[in-house]
Amino acid sequence: MPLLELSGLTWQTRGTSRRLGPKSLTVGSGHTAVVVAADSAEADTFTDILLGLEMPDDGRIRLDGQEITMWLPSEREIGLVPAGAGLLPHLTVEQNLMLAARDDLPPSFLHSRVAYIAKRMDIHGFLRSRPHELAHDERLGVALVRALCRKRPPKVMVIEDRAGFGPCHAAVSAARRADRNLPVLVVADDRTRVASLPSPSSYREIDDVPAP
Repeated sequence: MPLLELSGLTWQTRGTSRRLGPKSLTVGSGHTAVVVAADSAEADTFTDILLGLEMPDDGRIRLDGQEITMWLPSEREIGLVPAGAGLLPHLTVEQNLMLAARDDLPPSFLHSRVAYIAKRMDIHGFLRSRPHELAHDERLGVALVRALCRKRPPKVMVIEDRAGFGPCHAAVSAARRADRNLPVLVVADDRTRVASLPSPSSYREIDDVPAP
């Protein structure tokens, strides 16, 4: 079963050494965990480390027992639902999904694949719509499906929750419906925004690295 393990992670945010609490964080199959940062910049940095867009100063990221700390973003089976959904506004929902699903397979197969996942996730009625025509929760649902459409389906889903955007609750619920075994990690910049999430299995706050 998928399992995400974060141990001893430290990094720099605006010249300050930060860490993911004093204990390691494990997100098991079918569980939801929450990490709360001091602000959006810190939350973004932490998410980038998970995705491989930035490297930590120390610590390890393991997925299914394999250390992936130094892996490229394309090699990590980690999906992302951005706080604002991150959909390209000039494309339809279907075109956004096709862009995420593209590989060396024939276009007809990709269309079928996108149509199947969209129907399974109950967003097939939105395929011809553009992002601005959807409600916030609907856009998050599309962003989740986009992550699921990747050539290498994610083994863990990272869901952002940021001040200035609608809450992430709809995306968490959609992830649970998509795969009850999928580990979900919510990265928030305000603890009050995630206080009403169904009881997470783990809760961590980012804090300063203690002085030696």
